[in-house]
Amino acid sequence: MHIMTKVTLSLGAVLFVISGIAFAIGGAQVDSAFGDVAPNSVGDEQFWTGDSYSDFNGKLKWDATYYVFVEEGYEVDVDVSGFGYFTSCEEWGDCDLFDVIPGYDYIGDIGVDTSGSYEVDFSETQGRNVDVKITEEDIPVDGFLGLGVGCCGICGALFLLIVGGVMALTLKDQPKVQTSIQFDNELVVVNENPEGSEYDQDDST
Repeated sequence: MHIMTKVTLSLGAVLFVISGIAFAIGGAQVDSAFGDVAPNSVGDEQFWTGDSYSDFNGKLKWDATYYVFVEEGYEVDVDVSGFGYFTSCEEWGDCDLFDVIPGYDYIGDIGVDTSGSYEVDFSETQGRNVDVKITEEDIPVDGFLGLGVGCCGICGALFLLIVGGVMALTLKDQPKVQTSIQFDNELVVVNENPEGSEYDQDDST
């Protein structure tokens, strides 16, 4: 058990250090990505600009959010091909939060399950031709992953350190057993006693 205590404490310490490093790196990446970004940032406003009579054909990434804006005062339906999808801002409840481009209304965002080429079709609800804009906001997935793994690792390391500490204290307080062998008239007597106690004596003849 003494070896198990050392192994548990050692694993806990190593895991704590590694997890702390992963947490720090992930936090630095997230901070770098969002440090100078406004809370209602919509990313690259130059990603794509067109109208409701034209379609977007290009590459979309799974680790990015694509915000859709239409000419102010109009409504446009959005359809995404393949493994892509459009979510209306009314579903998120953030229509006013990202309504930051002058002359345009924010109507929702596009997301895709896998990176690749996609087609996005636009149609104004009354058949009119209106301006449409798509912006791109990258998501620091590696940073969030580092934070998550680091946090879980630190929790696991603390658990191992607590268990190892309890084992160490338990073994430290446990009385040692001392075995003595006494020869008496060719009879071997084995006594097991806690350390510091007097040995039992066999007075038989």
